[in-house]
Amino acid sequence: MNAPGDGRILVTGTFLDGLACDIPSQNWGAREWSRQFDVFRTMGMDTVVVIRVGWRDLGMYRSQVMPTPICERDDLVQLFLEESQRTGLRLYMGVYDGSDWMREPAWADETALNLDLIDELLQRYGRHPAFHGWYLSHEPSLSLEPWQIWEPLAARMRQCTPGKPILISPRYEGRKWLPQAPKPPHAYATEFGAALAKMTQRLDHAAFMDGHCGVTELADYAAAMKPVIAAHGMDFWSNLETFDRDMPFRFPPIDWLKMRHKLEAVRPYVTKVITFEAAHFLSPYSMWESARTLYQRYMEYCGRD
Repeated sequence: MNAPGDGRILVTGTFLDGLACDIPSQNWGAREWSRQFDVFRTMGMDTVVVIRVGWRDLGMYRSQVMPTPICERDDLVQLFLEESQRTGLRLYMGVYDGSDWMREPAWADETALNLDLIDELLQRYGRHPAFHGWYLSHEPSLSLEPWQIWEPLAARMRQCTPGKPILISPRYEGRKWLPQAPKPPHAYATEFGAALAKMTQRLDHAAFMDGHCGVTELADYAAAMKPVIAAHGMDFWSNLETFDRDMPFRFPPIDWLKMRHKLEAVRPYVTKVITFEAAHFLSPYSMWESARTLYQRYMEYCGRD
């Protein structure tokens, strides 16, 4: 269910951040994750997205492909798939992010590793009924030419799993990303459309991060982007960041007023809202007390309190 009777659009999906990258670990095991999946179901979600199965030297399972010596002894990917099946959720599978591209667009090595990883993921999990689609985990600026890695990975995914949709989550390159030279909405939309035009592989969903532009600018970016995404035959989603980039430290849960504003700003334009990331920032079990009360405010908004 996407919205209550008054037309509000609700959060129906979330990223799953199983590795501590830029937000702190909650150190959850199977019991904690299981009760969190029950919360996803209570919230009315139908989609979860593994943001990455590997990050630098951290891995969600013991891989023969990823250079991840620090890894879960139990298979966290398998746990997420089993919990998704139990709760009726569709899971999108992320890939490996070595992060070297953040310094320079080192796409050749990153691409080669991930092509092998796709094969490994399919061998391990390809038959699991909850494995619904793929997530291209790399989220660089357009200046780093992300189509150079999106294109070959999407081609392999299409070849091996032609029925599975592919999701990306780019950022609006606004004033919180490029403070000295933010890209205005229509200029960014034009540039992003040109990037998609360089690809021969079709992507299915684009869930734009909403935190790199001003909160009051979000509607303008969404309005500019909607026809571009439609022209490329993709579904236009929003990635609602439920953490707050405006605070002097990284990253507390967002203020409810901002969260509600962002939901309402994108409502006329997108078909789905997912979030980064409910377990940390929008959960009664979060390590953050304010995430627990944010969850209460959101459930009241949904009429599910």
